[in-house]
Amino acid sequence: MPKQEQSTPVNDTDKDSILSYCFSSFKQLNWDIVSASGDKLLAGTHKSWNQGRQQMTVTVADHLLTVSSEMTGDELFDITNKNKKNVTAFLAAYELAKNNMSADEKEQNIHAIHLLRDETARATAKEEADAAELDKAMNLSGSNLHATNTIIGINVIVFILMVIDGAGILIPNGLVHINWGSDFAPLTLSGEWWRLLTSMFIHFGIIHLALNMYCLFRIGIYLEPMLGKPRFITAYLCTGIVAGITSLWWHTSPVNSAGASGAIFGMYGLFLALLTTRLIPGQARNGLLQSIGLFIFFNLVYGVKSGIDNAAHVGGLLSGVIVGYIYAAVIKKEKEVQQPVTWVVPMVIMATCMMAVFYLRQNKQPVPEKMQIANSPKATDYSGSSKFSSSSQDFFKLEERAMDVFNDTKVTEAERLNDLTTISLTEWDGAEDLAREMQSYNVSDALKKKAAAMVLYAQLRKREIAIIEEMGNSKADTVKLHEIRNQINALIKELK
Repeated sequence: MPKQEQSTPVNDTDKDSILSYCFSSFKQLNWDIVSASGDKLLAGTHKSWNQGRQQMTVTVADHLLTVSSEMTGDELFDITNKNKKNVTAFLAAYELAKNNMSADEKEQNIHAIHLLRDETARATAKEEADAAELDKAMNLSGSNLHATNTIIGINVIVFILMVIDGAGILIPNGLVHINWGSDFAPLTLSGEWWRLLTSMFIHFGIIHLALNMYCLFRIGIYLEPMLGKPRFITAYLCTGIVAGITSLWWHTSPVNSAGASGAIFGMYGLFLALLTTRLIPGQARNGLLQSIGLFIFFNLVYGVKSGIDNAAHVGGLLSGVIVGYIYAAVIKKEKEVQQPVTWVVPMVIMATCMMAVFYLRQNKQPVPEKMQIANSPKATDYSGSSKFSSSSQDFFKLEERAMDVFNDTKVTEAERLNDLTTISLTEWDGAEDLAREMQSYNVSDALKKKAAAMVLYAQLRKREIAIIEEMGNSKADTVKLHEIRNQINALIKELK
């Protein structure tokens, strides 16, 4: 953070007297005096609408008064020289206090500093005790993050290899994901059970990967040291498998599902369960519980949107909560008997495998159907599918703007006719051009057929406007308009 520091000689050998001048200077500048310890005072400036808060520190040592001002926000630069201005203002206030302070005021300040030192010492001792208690409960300083970093590394390596194979960096190619082991029901349920595992390390684009790995790292900081590597890895893999099974169970039509988010939701669910127990000290538990709860709520709500496999999220979350309570009971038992409980990892693995085997056997699909689907990839397995979906949304936005003219009740018929031949016609021209472009995308035959229908739809709408214009000049009757609108209604049902 940007910082400004300046030292000035002091002749007074009594540190408390010098600090009393500093104390008055802080009060004169209306800065909040935060703490005192030995030969040091700390204060904070007031936060303004365009400027963050700065921390002011004064230290007396070796006949030198050192004052520093440091940004406490996310600022990279002190553009307005606020730190320098703070130091200058303090030194001016210091000289004024030194030359005008009465003996009584000095004694009052020294007394206040002594009280503040005691209060600071008590607060520091409490913070250290709380930190020690938290570290004892969560082992934050006694473990590395090798398991978390290894999982992240595997995901990144797999993503790079898939990109080389044509999976796409931003726009994914679903067929490549299926070939690499995504959780695709017709294949997973027809013997390729291993997809429940491999799908956890496959991602649809670099943004998908980056968000998941960030969330994994954030939860790994807390859980890996507290659980230990075997329990951490077991929980990650097992909740990820349950998330995959939940996705298979929920979706009635096959979904090409992949990503670490099911397992990550499992880890957040596990942490949520631990936070509802007394294993973690209260002063840390409440803040973490609120943070984890908001994360889960926001991501589940966001996951309702199309294209996100929220079923896997829910499955991972619920299984994580269950595993979390099992782990909580085991950790509590270990603290009581002072020896490790070794059966919990095999039990969680065995329970997960039994659930997976039961579901896969009950919902087994025949191999011929597997081969048929493998040889006939879905529309989402083409590289242009995402672009086609985005362009479709743009097409229907153009349609909406074009149709607004028909729905405007505040204009006269003459104005409406003018708007149809200017505004609406322009929007339909753009929609037709976009639909023609969509026909060239790398998509399935079904989507190419849909693009052709969109072209025809835009042409019919333009023909509709032409007929309305002719009717306004008494050159046509309503028969043509009725025929055109019948064709339009038929296309609307096909498109939407």
